Amino acid sequence: MENLNEQIRVFNRPVKLGIIFSVGAELIIFVLWGLILYPNGNIVYKFLWAVVFCGVGMGATVGALIQLFVVGRLTNSKAILACALLSVGVLGIACNLLCLNLDSHFHYFGGVDSPYFFVAGGVILAAVSGSVAGWLIFSTKGKQILDNVGI
Repeated sequence: MENLNEQIRVFNRPVKLGIIFSVGAELIIFVLWGLILYPNGNIVYKFLWAVVFCGVGMGATVGALIQLFVVGRLTNSKAILACALLSVGVLGIACNLLCLNLDSHFHYFGGVDSPYFFVAGGVILAAVSGSVAGWLIFSTKGKQILDNVGI
């Protein structure tokens, strides 16, 4: 039974880390873009859009994609790179371009005023968070850290 619990914990790691890192990045975006740089608009709607829908939804999506396409197929630096690329592709490019288009209607996050900065910031956050999540999932030291915190 212990082996089964360990397998379930390892299986859930990519999704949990995807959500944790995506929500963290979206909190940064929400505070910087939604509160400081572009404070106009409904704060509750901004929070729901950025942190809840994008953070949780897209984080779970990236985590599931890592579980489907990386876990058990790649190891070490190749797996970490794959996590970074999946994160950049899904969050940094696809999700960011969708949000840029939506922001052109709602004007919540400054996408219309600074589209290149808007997209570049998302790509950079996705690359960093995907790399760190990949390191935690696929490196020996990262696995030890996750074991210590119970993820």
